[in-house]
Amino acid sequence: MMKPLLSFEHVSCYFPTSFGELQAVRDVSLDLYEGEIFGLIGETGSGKSVLGLTALQLLPENARVTGEVRFESKSLLQLSEKEMRHVRGKEIALIPQNPASSLNPVLKIRTQLREAVRHVKGLKDKEGYLVSWLQAVSFPYPFKLLHSYPFQLSGGMKQRILTIMGAAGQPKLLIADEPTKGLDALARHDVVEALRNICRQTGATLLVITHDLHVAQTLCNRIGVMYAGRLVERNDADSLFATPRHPYTEALLLARPTAGMNPMAGSSPNLLQVPSGCTFHPRCPYASEKCIEELPPWTEYEREKYVRCFLYASCT
Repeated sequence: MMKPLLSFEHVSCYFPTSFGELQAVRDVSLDLYEGEIFGLIGETGSGKSVLGLTALQLLPENARVTGEVRFESKSLLQLSEKEMRHVRGKEIALIPQNPASSLNPVLKIRTQLREAVRHVKGLKDKEGYLVSWLQAVSFPYPFKLLHSYPFQLSGGMKQRILTIMGAAGQPKLLIADEPTKGLDALARHDVVEALRNICRQTGATLLVITHDLHVAQTLCNRIGVMYAGRLVERNDADSLFATPRHPYTEALLLARPTAGMNPMAGSSPNLLQVPSGCTFHPRCPYASEKCIEELPPWTEYEREKYVRCFLYASCT
């Protein structure tokens, strides 16, 4: 078996609120392997972004995290803030979801990109290095762009700049949080191609957190589906979109415009009052009394294909 690059081991995340402690991530275990592109999909509030930020210790100070996150030989949750500064950007880089607020509006793109690669050893011609990255993600006038300000760029261009800022430091793992959010179809295509080209050229592993099911289908090798903080299905991308096993995944795919925009019954649960048993049972057309009373086990129904549903619990 190939050794994972990043492992989440029984990770749970809690946030204090005036109504009690809210559990945003519930006992998630997940492995990412070197060179793969892994996607996390699910509705807003399913815990995707929280899980990704856990690996970089970027959650608010009042958050409580249990379990373990391992990157190669490091236990990331045990590292001090000083030690994490040597991990962020150098070994694991985040591509944030809002380019409008992630780029400094008063600094030229050149200045911000140079800051992202200042730790790269042996790099003498930084400008030439950055130009090569801009060309790699299809910017036609890289020298002109380096001397531009963020307000002079479109949303898609700014997102590609953020992608370069994450990748140009040569990390082993990139975490892209909603990289196509708010972009039109052409800009989404450009960002997806930029991410694909960067992974192909550098060999970096990519974790894509997205609502965009088309992006997940076209970009990712494997996909995990989260619902109400819990991982409910994991499969290779082709199999998941062709034959979804969890009722939630099935309903999610049927809600796509290309599938007829069939609305999913009910709404996402309040994370302070999560239903008993299978969290999805109030919305599930296949739910039984057992689903109401018991949490379905994480079941491998075929090799490397997992689902959390009693419909497949007897397949092991």
